[in-house]
Amino acid sequence: MKLRLLVLTIFSLIVMTLLGATSELKIKKGEWNGCEMHSFTIEGREGIVIIPDTPLEGNPWVWRPAFFGAFPGIDEELLKNGFHIAYYDNTYEWGRPESIESGQKFYEAVTRRYDLMPKAVMYGLSRGGYYSLRRAQLYPETVACLILDNPLVDIFELQRNKKWWSDVIDKWHIHENPPMRGEFLENALNNLHIPAINRIPVLLLSGDTDTIVPYENNGRHIVEVYRRYNAPVKSIVRPGAGHHPHGLVNPAAVIPFVKSTVAGQTDERHPVKVACLGNSITAGLGTSDMATKAYPAVLQRLLGDDYEVRNFGVSGATALRKGTDSGRPYWYGLFGECRAAVDFNPDIVILKLGGNDSKGFNWQYGEEFATDYQELIDMFKYLPSLPKIYLCLPAKARVDDPEKIWGINERVILEEITPIVREAARNNRLPTIDLHDVYDGEESICYSDNIHPTDRGAELIARRIYEVITRGESKRE
Repeated sequence: MKLRLLVLTIFSLIVMTLLGATSELKIKKGEWNGCEMHSFTIEGREGIVIIPDTPLEGNPWVWRPAFFGAFPGIDEELLKNGFHIAYYDNTYEWGRPESIESGQKFYEAVTRRYDLMPKAVMYGLSRGGYYSLRRAQLYPETVACLILDNPLVDIFELQRNKKWWSDVIDKWHIHENPPMRGEFLENALNNLHIPAINRIPVLLLSGDTDTIVPYENNGRHIVEVYRRYNAPVKSIVRPGAGHHPHGLVNPAAVIPFVKSTVAGQTDERHPVKVACLGNSITAGLGTSDMATKAYPAVLQRLLGDDYEVRNFGVSGATALRKGTDSGRPYWYGLFGECRAAVDFNPDIVILKLGGNDSKGFNWQYGEEFATDYQELIDMFKYLPSLPKIYLCLPAKARVDDPEKIWGINERVILEEITPIVREAARNNRLPTIDLHDVYDGEESICYSDNIHPTDRGAELIARRIYEVITRGESKRE
């Protein structure tokens, strides 16, 4: 009898241990964005779970480790789409071991209590990004994907703020022997290979003028490590944006990415969709057969069946909204080809515009080129596919006399338009494809007139683009 009692007691203790986190949650009910919100504490830290009106099958969820309610656009969109939203306050913990361990208790409690999917979507803003990275590095099997918005990646960035660095020293209990950057193995910067090797997809959102956690010292390292391991990463840089505001103008753009990751669909789509946007050179004017000899058709043959390349070129099109041709409006965004390219929802965008903008009657509005060109970039960068965009530097005109090339001005292309395209590439952290020298050494057989390519010229353009796409690299501006 005593033995049986002892066995029952041990069994009860095991059950209580396993269920303790759930049974001890003292839930206070409330409301957030029209949905039921449960609030509670674990080890003195605030926890929240918001239940969607119509949860998705399997109960996928988003975990915010810091700044709950700040810049909530993406949270609200995910909630509307059936995701549970969870929060566990580690805002002022700097990813120290105690907070990671407590986070695991939170994870165990909420996954059991709400029957949540074993893998969470970690959504971290700023220092919340640091915690999210550390979670993915220490518990990669529990992370479906990472949404990182101006994330802190290198904890030593905080040394620039004496108050924050002092708090790091206090929270980590390292007063006596403060570590050096290279020796601090717990730094998220030193362990980016772990989520990459585990192929945890990343959506990185950055401001290109962030001075608190600059992209070049933080987010850039994620992109470079992920690409080194050929791991899934999408990066969107917001030109002119600082550390704030976080989020996206169109938060719905993240939904397909997140849904695909929680469904385990982390690889690129096949075929990979490639949209070629541009003017008459893209359309194929000058070649012997625009349907089969234009550079997009050649690019299709080079890339093969794993890609679907479509030609959305419009002869005479401009990046300038006030651009015209024969007195008619010719801004690229006005044409059905542009709308069709948007509907195509491409994975890769090749943007090749600028030649027609150099014409005198168009370039009188040259001061508006940068803004209008950015508008075209934004039209595609926030599509559901979150495509990778390549900016082409315009091809070279054979002669300098605009009267012999329909008003196209080679000097304007080289000295004014090309620098603006390069600046757009820098601001958006997008790769460029330099087509200005693509005919070098073969000029006599590459021009059908003084600007449009022959079949050979179109082939050289296609090969240059093919080389950049398949290398996965280009000159980074």
